[in-house]
Amino acid sequence: MDSLSAFVDTNVILEHLEGNLDILEVREKFDVLYSNSIVFSESLMVYLRALTGERPYTLKHKPKLIMAHRTELEDFVKFFEIFRELEINRSIEMLAVEYMAKYGLLPNDALILATCKFYGVTYLISFDSDFAEACSGEGIVLLSSLEEIPKITKDRE
Repeated sequence: MDSLSAFVDTNVILEHLEGNLDILEVREKFDVLYSNSIVFSESLMVYLRALTGERPYTLKHKPKLIMAHRTELEDFVKFFEIFRELEINRSIEMLAVEYMAKYGLLPNDALILATCKFYGVTYLISFDSDFAEACSGEGIVLLSSLEEIPKITKDRE
């Protein structure tokens, strides 16, 4: 694969939503940024909690709290258009279980790593140190800080 691409973990998106980094600046450094339904769901839940100030249990029992934020939820979906979604399939699920057993990853992290491996994504941008050993073991480069991104793009040129 000739294009420079990276998978973006949930914590990077949350840092963007909190105003601590600009994901569009990250996007400029890569040809493609990927996510999957796990990242979408995790990010959306945190976003929804921030919008409403409520816990998941409360939201489950008070759907009008969610419905009151239709516009913001639609905006969130539009924001996610900067990512190309990689679908999770049975092979990825099986690989994720293998990574759980091999590296002790939790299910969502294992699904993220398995998605990267299955689709041949070389770079994973995540501020989660839980990925360090697993990425190294699976030949995926973990970019755990924004300072590491320019090094990748310079090496490529």
